[in-house]
Amino acid sequence: MRSTQLSLEKYDSDKISSGYLARYDVFFESWIDKPVKLLELGIHRGGSLLLWHDYFVAGTVAGIDIKLPSNFGPVDRIHLYEGSQTDTQFLSHVSHQVAPEGFDIIIDDASHLGEFTRVSFWHLFDNHLKPGGLYVIEDWGTGYWSDWPDGKTISSRSRPLFRAGSMLSNVLTKVLPKRSLSSHSAGMVGFIKQLVDEQAATDVTRGSWKGKPTRSSKFSEITIAPSMVFVRKAQ
Repeated sequence: MRSTQLSLEKYDSDKISSGYLARYDVFFESWIDKPVKLLELGIHRGGSLLLWHDYFVAGTVAGIDIKLPSNFGPVDRIHLYEGSQTDTQFLSHVSHQVAPEGFDIIIDDASHLGEFTRVSFWHLFDNHLKPGGLYVIEDWGTGYWSDWPDGKTISSRSRPLFRAGSMLSNVLTKVLPKRSLSSHSAGMVGFIKQLVDEQAATDVTRGSWKGKPTRSSKFSEITIAPSMVFVRKAQ
């Protein structure tokens, strides 16, 4: 794995301590020696940009943040831009400058707010990610935190799903936790669930057993891991 070849202690990035980098290794393996174009939304102090700079020795890295670090750079092959992840005109400006043919990899480590993430995802995914490219959303679990702006905690069910004492109720009682998730139709978790719906587009648009799908998914695959979602764009 590429990360084992780097001196990780020199990078100021929580992608290492959180274990995210080990997951990235699996998805990034085929790109290691290629001239990839990578965009990261949300760069904090810039440590992850330096990590990607060394990870992809032939790659070009662009970073966006609402407030850029004052003591970063300049570094060859790294480009910094100050602006909002919800400003689609700004996102297109950056994309046209750095990757006019599209980015290979886009990572969202910015606001971790569902509505903001949705805006940047669909604009960048549809318009500025190459077919076969990878879009990663980090820290989507914030949607379950009670102290996060659009979070919502786990709570007890207000009503049972099935009649108490029934065979199905008895089975589910054994396999399901006593506490279950409240509805997450909005926020970050709601958005991730919408991505699952998109992955299932052929069945969603089919509608029934004998129905015919009206379109296929924009995704070739989606992988949902703890705190990370990997979305591969269809070819």
